[in-house]
Amino acid sequence: MSLLRKGMLVSGGQVFSIALNMTAGILFARTLGPDGMGQFELWRSTGSLAAVFMTLGLGQANIYFLNNLKVPPQILTTNTFKIFVLLGSVLAGGLMTAIFLAPGYFGAVPPVSTVLFSLGIGVLVGVALLRPILTARLEALRMVMVDTVSPLTLLICGAGLALAGCLVPGSGIAVLALGNISAVGLLVFYLRRDIKLRRPMDWPLFGRVLVHGVKLAASNILYVFSSTITVMLLRYLTPDRFDDVGLYTRAVAVCGLVTLVPMAIGPLLYAKWSGLQGPQRIRQAEMALRLNVAYGAAATVGVLFLGGYIIWLLYGAKFIPAEVALQFLAPALFFIPIFGVCNNMLISDGRLMTTTWILAGTVAIVAAVTYLTVPALGIRGAALGALSGNAFTAVVSLAVCFKVFGMNPARCFVLRRSDVAYVVESLRGPMRRRAD
Repeated sequence: MSLLRKGMLVSGGQVFSIALNMTAGILFARTLGPDGMGQFELWRSTGSLAAVFMTLGLGQANIYFLNNLKVPPQILTTNTFKIFVLLGSVLAGGLMTAIFLAPGYFGAVPPVSTVLFSLGIGVLVGVALLRPILTARLEALRMVMVDTVSPLTLLICGAGLALAGCLVPGSGIAVLALGNISAVGLLVFYLRRDIKLRRPMDWPLFGRVLVHGVKLAASNILYVFSSTITVMLLRYLTPDRFDDVGLYTRAVAVCGLVTLVPMAIGPLLYAKWSGLQGPQRIRQAEMALRLNVAYGAAATVGVLFLGGYIIWLLYGAKFIPAEVALQFLAPALFFIPIFGVCNNMLISDGRLMTTTWILAGTVAIVAAVTYLTVPALGIRGAALGALSGNAFTAVVSLAVCFKVFGMNPARCFVLRRSDVAYVVESLRGPMRRRAD
């Protein structure tokens, strides 16, 4: 299988995984209602953020040490597995303690659900640390299987609980943990030949991986934090109920549907990206910006006019109040794809710290605007915080790219006929090769 086809397979698997998660979200929302869904999403957001903090960028660093430094797979995989057990145990214990000490914030669930959830987030560290080893080996099909098993478990078990009348926040949280456990179990199975528990821990190697990983971790942590801080602050500022969190997250999920399209066709559009240099690469980036600006504008208009109907169709009448958040979330869709192009340019040029500083500013703006506006505007305040952060990210990253790469602003915003022709040709190419 060619590198392009492997990339398309992995990207398609990620899109399918997102679609499964969204389908599970529809099921959970219709069953739990705004209040129950808000509690479920708060737990999920908190767990995701905690896991990203704990991984310390070690997973991404593993790719560099395997492919560039040629560290033997058995040594690195065994080291990584043992570190996963250590870090996962620490995270599970710390998260469990925090939840038991703050029942007013997290809401009441059976103790067994808290224990299972904490264990599930602990093993999520293993997914983050071990999956990049499959990436380094370009094992595309196995990567897709790992990406899919967790949301598939969530959907199947959630549907079973819903049919039995047993789907409540506590059981949903337990199923979420089961999905994570399934994913790490599959990963360990795939990597079992390289995991040698009798091999002693190579601490000097771990130190080198840690130093490299921490450099990569900051931007990932900030990116996840920028998308979860609104949910956590919304809960903190409206402590009497979870329904605001439930409504807001469903509005975010509707906007998330729009991102499926660029994710699906992205590998086709950017297939030549890595092979271009100098002016050719700049022209490619300008074209990518024109395409993303056009798509972002269309998505904004579509969600503004149809978002309320989509919420009603997917989640039911109970979630119609979530439509007010789309007044600010829909315009944010214009800025999100712009940052995607700029981020690719900056990272490919080795300017990771530039992206990190931009995301740090984004987190600060999102947190400040959300904190100041939620008491008066409710979920619209959280949406305004997200819009402000996305606008800042897009504008600043654009300004940096214009200055660093010499991109021409006049060529970045108005779609051309040649751009449409490029998209059509990019989509036809794989179909022709498949037919041949």
